[in-house]
Amino acid sequence: MDAIVKYPNRWSAGVSGNPNGRPVGSRTAFSNAFMRDLAEVWATEGKRCVEHTAKASPETFLAVCSKLLPKDVVVTVEATMPRGLEPEDLAILKTIKAAIPDANDRSPEDVLNYVAAAVRAYGAHQIIDASQDEQT
Repeated sequence: MDAIVKYPNRWSAGVSGNPNGRPVGSRTAFSNAFMRDLAEVWATEGKRCVEHTAKASPETFLAVCSKLLPKDVVVTVEATMPRGLEPEDLAILKTIKAAIPDANDRSPEDVLNYVAAAVRAYGAHQIIDASQDEQT
């Protein structure tokens, strides 16, 4: 009741301002026509347009590409991580990587070899051996 007083031009609840509504099929007809036109242009100009956009405006090209990726990509990547890797383990790995010179310029294998060599050089093999004995 209060809304009618404040906004006398509004329709009452449950009453449509357009009782006939949108003509049946008008939205579908528009969408179908648009998709036909788009397909026609794509058939003649598609690849050339993509190549031009990639060269002339790489930021636009990447933005469009990112919108085409499924939203579950992050979930999929996280789901493939080893089950045993916990947040504490990840923090340790990040700390180790930060301590290695030019770690970002090295392959993961090089980083692991660097760490293994450093561990062996400082006699840590005794700690590793003891840890492996505890696990078995």
